[in-house]
Amino acid sequence: MKKIVFFLLVLGCTTSFYGQYRWEISGGATFSKLNLDNIDSSTGTGFFLNAGYGYVMGVRARTSIVFSLEILQRSSELDLTSGSFPGVSIPGSNASVDVKALQIGFNPKFRYLTGEGKDRFRGFVNVGPSFRVNTNFEIGGEELEDDAYEKLVIGGVYGIGFSQMVGEMFDIMAEVGAMNDFVDNITDTDSKFFDFYARVGVRFRIYDARR
Repeated sequence: MKKIVFFLLVLGCTTSFYGQYRWEISGGATFSKLNLDNIDSSTGTGFFLNAGYGYVMGVRARTSIVFSLEILQRSSELDLTSGSFPGVSIPGSNASVDVKALQIGFNPKFRYLTGEGKDRFRGFVNVGPSFRVNTNFEIGGEELEDDAYEKLVIGGVYGIGFSQMVGEMFDIMAEVGAMNDFVDNITDTDSKFFDFYARVGVRFRIYDARR
């Protein structure tokens, strides 16, 4: 029992000594494709806004846990000449319709950073699940009824990027990555988004236990 208590105390002291708290905010673009079984689709462009709070830890400040709130638009184009979609009529002679989903979500992620805590330039990779709510879903400019699409969409986010220190408390950052859904977006239809994204932002260190 004493060994366990001692280990927890050492772990706590180590984490506190090398801990660093950070806010970050970023924005950019999504390039999304809605995959359907019987309809061809192509990539559309949307937006991606992210605000996060992170805690950097470890002896060389190489690991971080980041909790992010995000709002994003995922857009794709459906070719209705390749198949039919229930409830969607072809607008005139145009056989293509846009699909747009506006989502708000939560994304906790694990981040690994290269270099050490005092380096001005650092690369990073991060991975984590996403929990998003479809607040709006449109096909061909018409909003679907609430029961026609899933409200909660669970997926994954995988990114790689870098940050550059520009002052004692500020970094600029850039990240590119991919996102995918584990569940469908449209009720009773195989309908998962796959996205690439690119975003830039700033990071602000609100407390650094090493200083």
